[in-house]
Order: sequence, then structure tokens, then C-alpha cells
Amino acid sequence: MDCPHLTVDESVTGDLGEIFEQPPALFSYLPDLQGVVLDEDLCRNSPRISEIGNRWRTDESSGVPELHGEFRITDLFTAVLQHPPELSWSGSSDEERGLFAQWRVIDDTPVAATGQLAAIRIQPHVQPLEIWYYDMDLNRAEGWDKQYVRMNLTYTEYVQQLALTKGTFGWQYLFTDEVSIGGPDFDDVRNQLTTMLNVFPDLFPVWDYTPLARRLEERL
Repeated sequence: MDCPHLTVDESVTGDLGEIFEQPPALFSYLPDLQGVVLDEDLCRNSPRISEIGNRWRTDESSGVPELHGEFRITDLFTAVLQHPPELSWSGSSDEERGLFAQWRVIDDTPVAATGQLAAIRIQPHVQPLEIWYYDMDLNRAEGWDKQYVRMNLTYTEYVQQLALTKGTFGWQYLFTDEVSIGGPDFDDVRNQLTTMLNVFPDLFPVWDYTPLARRLEERL
């Protein structure tokens, strides 16, 4: 991320690949992907790079308020071929085990190790494929007893919003309408998002943050 007010603590950049208009032929032979719809729009909007990630923070000496973030994404096809995340435990219900088994991680925070990730749900004959968000601390929030929530974004929209937010911690809660972020359990999330939307329009003037600011206001 080329911004003098942000310090990148760790960064990874993979290899640039080609644009696909349909899944690689290999996918048609994989049992887990039978009937799974990876349409042209999904394929074309997959990142072309094999992997890209950044763990960043605002530079204290620049006078910009404290802000942190991280993202790590791969191209969609690499993500789909990975094993599901190991999230089940002895107290998981059969429904949860089945849900986690259909997840493939598309974004996570390996450096900060915050226990958060986003996943695409691999289901046959479902279009668009669902996007879910996992936060290990979410079940501590009042009125919510699970560590995960479905996002009201498609995969393509998730990638677009990630580009806007740069992976600011908690940005996904702008798109989880089932979970209210107005309560005291989300003070840190609200502070991060409010700071992001106050600072980023000046740091990245070519991007329009008005829709995100409006969405934050609606979520409070």
C-alpha cells in the first residue's frame, strides 16, 4: 500500500496469473465441486495474483489517528481448492460442522492472529455463493451466541470493499446486518471504522467513501 502515513509491518506478494472466464478444467473432476456454480462474473473478478497480504498501521509520527488492519487473499481458485478451516470443536452442533465443512477461506489475518476470517461457502446449485465472517470473540456480544455471521456481500463485492477499506480491522461488520454494532461490545470496532472513514478520504482521495460512511451511520 503506497501511502506515507501507513506503516506496513509485513507484506506478501505472489505471482501474477491470467484472467479466467470459466473455472479451470480440473474443477469438473473434483467431487466437492460438483454442481458448484463458478460463473463468468465470479471468475473474471477473482484477483489475478496468487496471493497478496498486508499487515499495516498508521504511522504515529504522521499525526494520523491510530488505525490498524490486515488482509491476506489469494485468487479464488486457490482458495476453493484449500481444505476448510478447522473451526469445529466438541461443542459444535452437526449443523455448524456441516457449515464449516463448506467454507473456504478467502481472507484472513495470519500476522495479527486476531481470530478473524472471511469464507466463501461452497454449495451446489447456489448462486451467488454465500460469504461468511468468523470472529472468535463475536459470541461474547450481547444478543449473539455464535462466532460467525453471514455477510450481505457477494464474492466480487467483498473484494471491492476490501480494496476500499484496506482490511481495516472490523470492516466486515459494515455488511453483517444480523449483528448490531451499536452496543458497548463493539466500541473498538466502531472506533476503528469511524477513524477509517474520517482519515481514508484524505489519504486515498481517488476513492469514494461516502457509501461506507452512510452504511456505518445506518448500523449505529
